[in-house]
Amino acid sequence: VIELRRNGRVLHFCVEKYVTGEYVKHNNNAGHLDFDGAHRATPHAFSRFTFEASLGKLMIVDIQGVDDIFTDPQIHSADGEGYG
Repeated sequence: VIELRRNGRVLHFCVEKYVTGEYVKHNNNAGHLDFDGAHRATPHAFSRFTFEASLGKLMIVDIQGVDDIFTDPQIHSADGEGYG
């Protein structure tokens, strides 16, 4: 979180560290899994783990990144309420 002061107001921004390298989208919101190219099992195993650990109520998907640095995940919920 970055805090900036501008015109007497305090503003907060949530940012990610810049990651250099070739981004790979390992899975997406619609269930696509990338098994071509720079495949890594960790993102898929993590998505499955979140589903199992939440007893099928949540799943973290849309995992992308460089090597073992993963960014921009989305949380899906079975009821569609609290998350996407």
